Amino acid sequence: MPPSNCKIVLVRPRDPNNIGAVARAMKNFGFSDLAVVGVHPPNWNEVTSAVNATDVLASAQLFSTLSEATADCNLVVGTTDHTRVESKQTVFTPFDLSRTLSEADYKLALVFGSEKHGLTNEDLSQCHRVMSIPTLPDCPSMNLGQAVAVCCYELIRNQAQTEILPRPAETATARATEEMVQQALEVLRQIDFVLPGNESDLKRRIRSSFFRFNLNKYDVEMLCGILNRIKRGLSK
Repeated sequence: MPPSNCKIVLVRPRDPNNIGAVARAMKNFGFSDLAVVGVHPPNWNEVTSAVNATDVLASAQLFSTLSEATADCNLVVGTTDHTRVESKQTVFTPFDLSRTLSEADYKLALVFGSEKHGLTNEDLSQCHRVMSIPTLPDCPSMNLGQAVAVCCYELIRNQAQTEILPRPAETATARATEEMVQQALEVLRQIDFVLPGNESDLKRRIRSSFFRFNLNKYDVEMLCGILNRIKRGLSK
């Protein structure tokens, strides 16, 4: 899901440092749309911990009600401690949400409650889905900034991994690999490793070993250079 299709909504946040931590977590993963509901002006004015994410705070929108903050979204997901969820409720995990978003085009509002009490039942009643991070029972709740970071990462995980994976190196040709096998045999002959009548079998085994390593073009060129240097050294 493109981060631009997701709005992070904080409802009645209490700690200015947590608001800053949320902004930083959003910036880490490419999210920029922050909405804050019912924040006390002194708390908002004291936000200072948004390292490298002041632009997220500068563009944040302040709302009086949750319904106003989510009016432009067609999927509203409320987050909660899983110990508060009734057994009959269907609860998303961040992974479930990511999969759902890949199946349809949504404008998502991901809603987080206050640090002390979380979202109220009234808040959750305005959400299409309820989501919970699967934490351990003896410590079920998370810091607000950490929870936002976990959810943001999960939402962009597949895209991010695709972007950061290095491009595969060019695979070595069969001819280049065969030349390397021949050079290896020449070195082995010079040190009297090749026994009479054993060369064909040894050649197959060397070739098979190289194939198992799945060497790329650079690997083969480097090994050929090493073998050539060894042959020159042995010749001297």
